[in-house]
Amino acid sequence: MRRTIALIIGVAGAVILSKLVIENVLGIRIDTLVESWMARAGTGGAIAVVSLLAADLFLPIPSSLIMVLSGAAFGVLWGSVFSLVGSIGGEWLGFELVRRYGRRASSKMVGDEELERLGRVFARHGVAVVVVTRALPVVMETMSGVAGRSKMNRGSFLAASLFGTAPIVVIYAYAGAVSRQTGSLVPAVIMLIAVAGLGWILFRARFADR
Repeated sequence: MRRTIALIIGVAGAVILSKLVIENVLGIRIDTLVESWMARAGTGGAIAVVSLLAADLFLPIPSSLIMVLSGAAFGVLWGSVFSLVGSIGGEWLGFELVRRYGRRASSKMVGDEELERLGRVFARHGVAVVVVTRALPVVMETMSGVAGRSKMNRGSFLAASLFGTAPIVVIYAYAGAVSRQTGSLVPAVIMLIAVAGLGWILFRARFADR
């Protein structure tokens, strides 16, 4: 929990610092670039959203932000569809890499200590914990690796991932669409915090390894 909070704060700080440097030092307006991309986001934009989410395991980019941008660029329906395809693809990729290459791959991606801790949680709760952790940054990727190391079959993992991910992508796409319509980031920030917060509360209350 402490590591995750530290990671969220670190990412937020890096984003803010980068924005300040890019805008104040280089004179480049990030907001203008984002608006320009959203205004002409067609097939290439959709492919970018799907690809970034599918590669989330290897990229230090918060998937929630990409989902919000997807909703802002393509609207709730198509923003949700593109985010769902990319997210499930990334979760499946993590599962398959660990299933194929075993502990060596999972240790490099996550770390032995975290895998062992979440492995105990998975052993007790199985499919249910896969569903719940789809809303949690960092833990989501780790749990895909844990599931890949287990005896869970692909069908069950993908069904659990779909069931847990679908509501999340809709909420984030809606947040992005509303933020673009209102010209304010407040709806997106509120929903980002609410989804992650509710996910952590449920995970800690029902599944966390004590």
